[in-house]
Amino acid sequence: MACEAMLASQIYCETFIYSASWIVGTGSALGTSATVEVDIQINGDSDFVVQEMNLTVLSSAAPPVLIPGHPLLLTITRAGSGRQLVNQPQNTFNCLGSYQPNDVPSRLPFPFLVQASNILAVTLQNLSSTVAPGRVDLSFIGFKVFYTGGDRQSIFHVL
Repeated sequence: MACEAMLASQIYCETFIYSASWIVGTGSALGTSATVEVDIQINGDSDFVVQEMNLTVLSSAAPPVLIPGHPLLLTITRAGSGRQLVNQPQNTFNCLGSYQPNDVPSRLPFPFLVQASNILAVTLQNLSSTVAPGRVDLSFIGFKVFYTGGDRQSIFHVL
């Protein structure tokens, strides 16, 4: 849909990444057995189409090192509509995978659109009672959609 709309000069698309971070020493720190929500504000200038999600978990060591396979549960909610993208918290490897050594990346079965000025509420639950990661980054990789001649409903068939 986006390709056809770009060729018809109805939209302009630009690669973009939104991220949520859980960082030790801040209010978003993901301690042992903790559950923490981080909100991602989608810019008001454009809609965003998510094509892929990636997760990186780092230790608190200096220098930080990757913690492969750290047990985390994930919930993602579109705050504007309250629509959850999962029916219950999911193990991050079920829906994200990883490009880190000895891990396997995962693909979304279908890209999803997040409307401008919306919020993605991202909740992680640390299932470990002994290890608190120093930093966790979850990236939403996709593209911004700027409407130049069309609108969201006629192009993507959503409200």
